[in-house]
Amino acid sequence: MLPGTPGHEQAAAREIERAFSLYADRVERDRVGNLRAWIDGAGDPPRPRALLAAHMDRIGFLVKSVEPGGYLRLTELGGFDPRTLLGKEVLIHSKTPMAAVFGTRPPHLQKPGESDRVLPVEELYLDTGRPEREVRRRAPVGTPVTLRQPPVPLLGGRLAAPAMDDRAGIVVLLRTLETLSRDRPAWDVVAVATVEEEFAAICFGARTATESIDPQLGIAIDVSHGDMPGAREGDTVPLGGGPSLCVGGNIHPKVVEGLRASSRALGMTVQIEGCPMGSSTDAMDIQIAREGVPTAVIGIPCRYMHTGIETVEPRDVDACAHLLAHYLAALPVEWRATEVLK
Repeated sequence: MLPGTPGHEQAAAREIERAFSLYADRVERDRVGNLRAWIDGAGDPPRPRALLAAHMDRIGFLVKSVEPGGYLRLTELGGFDPRTLLGKEVLIHSKTPMAAVFGTRPPHLQKPGESDRVLPVEELYLDTGRPEREVRRRAPVGTPVTLRQPPVPLLGGRLAAPAMDDRAGIVVLLRTLETLSRDRPAWDVVAVATVEEEFAAICFGARTATESIDPQLGIAIDVSHGDMPGAREGDTVPLGGGPSLCVGGNIHPKVVEGLRASSRALGMTVQIEGCPMGSSTDAMDIQIAREGVPTAVIGIPCRYMHTGIETVEPRDVDACAHLLAHYLAALPVEWRATEVLK
């Protein structure tokens, strides 16, 4: 699994660039590290532009301090549930990567009731098994760290792995590019693998890409909470149920209408997901860039988000790409969200 914590996406970007280059007319990297793959439209220039965004960064950690004995303390990049971390293996992305584990005192050495307390990330530590001097040299403060866990194939073709949020969205971009390279849209389409979405407060990559590209339409592709035991009805969408379409203040209804029309033309089931306070995706910053961009979000159902076993259904990934390509290929060159009222 490729690294790529927020601000450290270079290795992931190199591999994604190779994949995008198979289908895009051109691929470029901008000043902040976004990777932009262009499909030139079939219409006469100047053509309108549609921006597609999926973030390539993944949640992880940074080394915060090196303690006596060579143990490492961390700070989060993104947001983990710390209950899932004890005993997990990680990879420290030093010049020569090092394996380490989240250490914890065994139950025999804990005080009564101590095991009932959830330890925040700041109180956890990594053990590399290496001498303190070597650790200080190879893993200084600021070194990125990610979970080290191979993908787990599940029954029915489902797959559990770290970083499905949002590498599954990157796959949707790739497969959309593949289709549009054959079935040319009237619009120019720019598929952007964005950086630094997992900072949460501001989606830096999406904001800067939108300011630069000046699209007339923006669609973010990200994961949506998949169904699981204990989740309230209405908070999740079923795996295998097809793409989810957000509705709410972050979403332009005219774009959703067009996506639903494409789903009907394809005979495809889509799921509607309420996002009243915002989508918590790149769409938040696409929408408000420049003079405003009509925006939508296509969601991939994903269980256990922000853990090491984010679980998706590959058929949902394929369906998202199929829906997106159909919508864009059928989009008339004169389509605009702006209405002339007088």
